[in-house]
Amino acid sequence: MFESKLKELREKNGGKLPFEDSVKEIKNRLLDIEENKKMGNDLLFMITYMAAITNANVSRPEIFAYTAERREYIPTKYMKRVECFVKRWNYSYSEGLRIVADRVRNPLVESLLNRFGNSIESGVPDEEFLTEELGTIRNVYRNNFEQGIEMLKKWGDAYIALMLSATIVSIIIMVSVAIYAPDDLDSTLNSSYFLTIGVSAFGIITMYKSIPDDQKCHNLPYGGSYEQNLIRKFERVLLPIAFLVSVILFIAGINFGLICLLFGILLAPLAIFGWRDDNNIIVRDEDFTVFIRGLGSIMGGMGMTITPAIAKVDRKSLHVLGKYIDSVYSKMNIGLDEALVWKKFVGDTGSNLIYKYLGIFRDSIELGADPAEVSHIVSTSMLEQTLLRQKREMLGMGFIVLLIPMHVAMIGIFVFLFYILLKMAHAIESVMATFEDTAAALSSSTTSVGGSMMGTINIFANFPEDKMQMFLIISVLIITVANVIAGKIVKGGDRYMFYVFGSILFILSGLMYIIGPVFVDIMFTIPGFEAI
Repeated sequence: MFESKLKELREKNGGKLPFEDSVKEIKNRLLDIEENKKMGNDLLFMITYMAAITNANVSRPEIFAYTAERREYIPTKYMKRVECFVKRWNYSYSEGLRIVADRVRNPLVESLLNRFGNSIESGVPDEEFLTEELGTIRNVYRNNFEQGIEMLKKWGDAYIALMLSATIVSIIIMVSVAIYAPDDLDSTLNSSYFLTIGVSAFGIITMYKSIPDDQKCHNLPYGGSYEQNLIRKFERVLLPIAFLVSVILFIAGINFGLICLLFGILLAPLAIFGWRDDNNIIVRDEDFTVFIRGLGSIMGGMGMTITPAIAKVDRKSLHVLGKYIDSVYSKMNIGLDEALVWKKFVGDTGSNLIYKYLGIFRDSIELGADPAEVSHIVSTSMLEQTLLRQKREMLGMGFIVLLIPMHVAMIGIFVFLFYILLKMAHAIESVMATFEDTAAALSSSTTSVGGSMMGTINIFANFPEDKMQMFLIISVLIITVANVIAGKIVKGGDRYMFYVFGSILFILSGLMYIIGPVFVDIMFTIPGFEAI
């Protein structure tokens, strides 16, 4: 039945579904954005790999063949296409590179392929071109990353200002409803939701697009670091429980602040493991640059194989990675398979950079490249990325220090003002009820004064408590979720950083929601009219 409907729609629209082209264009655009974010990193990985294996004196077909098989790098799919044109259609490498370049949407890859094609046509040796190109790619990557950091810094500040402005507008709408309830209240509240969502989405998307991707975890199927394995194990249980319990408690009418507090507490174990793993990966990556340079120098300078060379690496310079290197050495020393030992090492460290650069080092050594030269190439590229990551970490911590107090201030002002208005509305309703009970006993002059008073205070008497309570809950939820996403984008890291910011901000939102009415009851007293 569904297929027949689709067929009927296609026939009526010239063989296409309504908006099919628009949906496809949007999908391609989103895929391009995602690919472009990762392209800078992967382009550096690929050129580092190609420059490293050329030290083994491999031929041009071997360079393209080996590179095309490294599917973990996004740009290698274009090398696969070049191989297809050369081997199946008998094009030259320069022609194949130009043909593929004409069909590439990413400007960095297009420029690289055209330069490579021109180099081959000009007779420049591949080793010379790739060595120079590696320096160019490093400079381009550094420049793009630093530009992204500057953009992220400016848009991070702009996001804070935009969210604060959107919150103030929502508060003004809430006060306006208390003073004068509009006839179409739902549309008024919906406009506030759309404004807050639109402002937060604009800021989040702009920050997301402004900086290249920096994937810290490899997310390989055969396992990760100790913390990553714990997160994978517990999130399967804690996430469904957190969402299910929150929905049940909300339906049961439990205080929204308690729900937020409980949700944040349930995420806390994942947040703790995630934060610890993020910090560990940063230090492991910094240690690995020192380790791989030292290992390659020892292997090349002393003519050693990898196992005895590992034994001579200075452990004092490895602050975190030392125990993992000791484990690798002990396993290799008793004759275990080297590939499996390194696979276990990569899994235990959990680092994407270690996974990529160790693979480059080992492949190049197996092809016969000079270990000292390869280690220099690998460590220099990795050092470039770790240094840029440190800049981003400084920016991320600065944003977090600003985001958390700002979040508390926004939620606190929103909640406190709501309960002040609610208390005022209840007090006025009580006063008006007193006027109605005593109106018959008052003199004519007093009645005139009382009637005038009732007309004056009637502006706060029609406060729609239920709808405004839901308005407060939805607004707090929108602000909290938006700030969680913004924090993750600026800080970077794996998906578990959502748990870190989710736990912190939901706990703070819940505390402000719980403290709000208590604080208002203690600090604010609406005077009565007993003397009238």
